[in-house]
Amino acid sequence: MKSNIWLKRRLKDTYIKKAKSQGYVSRSAFKLIQIENKYKLIVKSRNILELGSSPGGWSQVICELNKQSKIDAFDLLAMKYKNENINFYRQDFFQYIFKSFNKKYDLILSDMAPNTTGHQSTDHLKITSIIQDVIFILGDISSPKSNFVFKIWKGSEEKNIIYQLKKQYKKVSYFKPKSSRDESSEIFIVAENFIV
Repeated sequence: MKSNIWLKRRLKDTYIKKAKSQGYVSRSAFKLIQIENKYKLIVKSRNILELGSSPGGWSQVICELNKQSKIDAFDLLAMKYKNENINFYRQDFFQYIFKSFNKKYDLILSDMAPNTTGHQSTDHLKITSIIQDVIFILGDISSPKSNFVFKIWKGSEEKNIIYQLKKQYKKVSYFKPKSSRDESSEIFIVAENFIV
């Protein structure tokens, strides 16, 4: 039953159709386009870290909008999109950083998400744990005045994350792209101007 609902939803999804017609490897490309239209973060970033990069929809958008940017992309799954400006690492970023890492970024993007259980509060806590891991190392990977954009599912820990980020960034705001499904609890948090 659930698979029939999922299939019907995909067939009706205008952003899936738009992604195919415009040559994007995933519908999530439009989420980043809509974030960029509002915040203009990609165009002023040279070194970009992308976490949860597969299949490459966000990397594709970055390469289109800023041909001078260099992207370090991490995912456990293979990337469909390839470009000479992308260094793709098929591994866990958190394991990589503690082994051999000495780089700072103008923009950190995270579309990472855990496998879902279908239980909203459990899934929220799982994605929150991932984001907390990134927040813990922001001082090591962020350039002065850099920006951080990440996906989260709404829930109880959201205010705590905002509280932490407001100590590290001059401005923190919520954004729900039009391409996010209405029924989804997915939102993006945009943290601007990292304070060293």
